[in-house]
Amino acid sequence: MAKTKNKAKKAVKAIKALKAKAKPYSSTKSKLSPKKSNPRYAKQKAKALKSRPKISSSKKLDKVLDAEKDILTEERSVEQKEDRIENQESMIEKQEQQVEKEEKKVEHEEKVLEKFEEHVALNEKNEQGELDRLEKLEQEIKQDVGTHPLARITLKDVVKGLVGAFVGLAVHYTFTYGVEISQRLDVARTTLLFILSFFVGLLFIYATGFRKIKDPKILMFMPVRLFVLYGASVIMSIVILIIFYPNFGSDFVTSYKMVGGVLLAAIVGACTADLIGKD
Repeated sequence: MAKTKNKAKKAVKAIKALKAKAKPYSSTKSKLSPKKSNPRYAKQKAKALKSRPKISSSKKLDKVLDAEKDILTEERSVEQKEDRIENQESMIEKQEQQVEKEEKKVEHEEKVLEKFEEHVALNEKNEQGELDRLEKLEQEIKQDVGTHPLARITLKDVVKGLVGAFVGLAVHYTFTYGVEISQRLDVARTTLLFILSFFVGLLFIYATGFRKIKDPKILMFMPVRLFVLYGASVIMSIVILIIFYPNFGSDFVTSYKMVGGVLLAAIVGACTADLIGKD
């Protein structure tokens, strides 16, 4: 705007200058004497003509008008630019307001998130404390319970095996059927019955006692426990045969076959009694 005003002032000054240059001519013309025959008048007229500026006032006026038109067009363009700038500023203000709203919204969400994280951290601390308490309780239970019952072999287990073998042989006089069957067996088949009884006991205690156990340290006690129960079954079979058959032991082969005939029932009874009360 300042530039356009300066240009307008310059144009006005140029018009005034043109008018000022045209005045000397008119004044000199009015001062000349009307007497054309006066030599002094002729000299003054010649002098005025020489001092008259050789300009084309119409062209210069056109240029001034053109300059004024240019100035007006520039003023309009400047006004349009100013309007555009005002519109842009208003848009920028709106965008800034929207950004401020978004920032406030983000701040609110951050506060909510911080509260949620604090709540989660508090719950984690509580859960960790609960887990620590449960671990301590588990350790106390392990200390109270001790080792797994299948991993311990005591005198009580031996007695239970003997009682189970006795029950397996004496109930319904099962041993009498075993003695009758042994009379039809030879030594090879009797030996096979000893081996079969051992594997039956192995399958029996594995399926009922050690099947769910994954700890290899406890599984190592399975064959040891089986040998104890197998020995208790053999001992109880011999005791039962001595009690009910006074002639038992007079002939080794006959006695061997009699023990083999009743051993299967004895080992089943011993394994069953051993696993009572075991987890």
